[in-house]
Amino acid sequence: MKVNNRYRPAYHASVPEAWSNDPNGMIYYKGRVHLFFQHYPHKAEWGPMHWGHFSTKDFIKWESHPVALIPDQNYEVICGCCSGNAVELDGKLWLMYTAAQPELQRQCLAWSDDGIHFTKLEDNPVLTADMLNKEVSPRDFRDPKIFRKDGYYYCLAGTRIIDPVLFALRAERLKNEEGGINPSNSMPDEVKEIEERDYDANPSMGGHYPSQIKVLGGDDRMALGNGNLILFKSEDLKHWEYCGKLLEKQDDLSEEYFTLDGVYECPDYFESNGMDIILASPQNLPQMGYRYQNIHSVVYLTGHLNFETGHFDISGIEDLDSGFDIYASQAVTMPDGRHIMIAWKEMWDRIYPTQVDNWVGTYTLPRELEYKKGHLYQSPVREIVSYQKNPVRTERKDIRDTSISIDGICGKTIELYAAFDPGDALKTGLKLFKGSKHETLLYYDAEKKVVVFDRTNSGVTLDKEGEGCRYCAIDQEETIRFRVFLDVCSVEVFINDGRFTMTSNVYPDPEDIGVEFFSQGGSAVLIEAEKYDIIV
Repeated sequence: MKVNNRYRPAYHASVPEAWSNDPNGMIYYKGRVHLFFQHYPHKAEWGPMHWGHFSTKDFIKWESHPVALIPDQNYEVICGCCSGNAVELDGKLWLMYTAAQPELQRQCLAWSDDGIHFTKLEDNPVLTADMLNKEVSPRDFRDPKIFRKDGYYYCLAGTRIIDPVLFALRAERLKNEEGGINPSNSMPDEVKEIEERDYDANPSMGGHYPSQIKVLGGDDRMALGNGNLILFKSEDLKHWEYCGKLLEKQDDLSEEYFTLDGVYECPDYFESNGMDIILASPQNLPQMGYRYQNIHSVVYLTGHLNFETGHFDISGIEDLDSGFDIYASQAVTMPDGRHIMIAWKEMWDRIYPTQVDNWVGTYTLPRELEYKKGHLYQSPVREIVSYQKNPVRTERKDIRDTSISIDGICGKTIELYAAFDPGDALKTGLKLFKGSKHETLLYYDAEKKVVVFDRTNSGVTLDKEGEGCRYCAIDQEETIRFRVFLDVCSVEVFINDGRFTMTSNVYPDPEDIGVEFFSQGGSAVLIEAEKYDIIV
């Protein structure tokens, strides 16, 4: 197909053509980092999923490889080879993925000797509905994350936990509606078996009635319960034992986390400085203050994972990123001990301006993750420094109710560092991709004590009127520090040394390359600024 590259990023991974979404199976294998991704190779729209494949030596330059997985088996019909992960065993690279169908999701394996060509296991699927606890929904059982610990392989997956009482009420309400669902036909055997027992409603559900959802690849169906995560263990990747569900209601956390009308998709697990970290992408998590502003979010959970029972004792839950466009985060632990994460740099339920150009799908700049000072800090992968060229620096510029530009600080494929003393200004920050008609605003709002990302006038309209801003509540500091990466259609912001991040796509005109520093409603000081061209 003919591809228009007008919005193609220069130093971020992006699908060459057609469609891509969730990153999958990022792993260090035989001297390279391999990154797989959900891919429909025939059109720039979602379709039966394949696994696309990149690899890299430095996280910046990505080499494309042949499609790794094609949905050519009967257990993959309709939805395809959906999200999963990778692990090495006996020198072979193993992929575990979800074979998704509208009423049933199961986990399968494929292996490779060279990391490029894959063979599916004859005994697929290896994780099936009959291995689940009866409260686990077989139609929402997906996105396996496999990892090795203490001699075992573990598999973490997203699911829904069935509440049969709520299901029965929902079914009764719908059965006489025109076009409704006949519960005798739609109710899985697992639910019927639970209903036949003397079962009390799970109090953790909090009286939450699940709404209808669009099941992956299918029509609107009844939701079976609330989002959760489950854990399995194995000695050989092929034979699995169910450990338990991770999330139980905690009084010190909002009930919304435990009555999720969706799935905690694309989970990941790693340890950092003695803390267990789980990354996940909860669907439909309600907004709480300035957190979880997107319909679908990415969060990190800190706490302790019990590998016998599967229970996760949560010490905290936070937004991973406060921007518009980030989902399905995936991490790899490198030989040097770094935890490096990448995510889909798009978002569901919005328009995709590159769709008319016959491609959709970009990925974040890989980030190093470290738990410290009670939070998960993020920093751009250090290998980016090798691509910094043409530095421009400035110091101490007083700004009062105006915008200033600085010679040499401009561009659309740049890294920009700026430190501000907000002084008494109401707003202090940056105008990015500045042109005669468009600009993207990034600034500190002193009254609200938030960083604001405003793409209302960035170029192509992506948001409904009044919805073009995202807000990040930050800790009170005398200096506001922004480290910003611009890449044609991409803005990634690391705030105060990576304590917070904001990731968003914008689609300016080609000539929109200006950068300005501004204050509004008072005086501020640009303490220092530094710009590099990123040349790959």
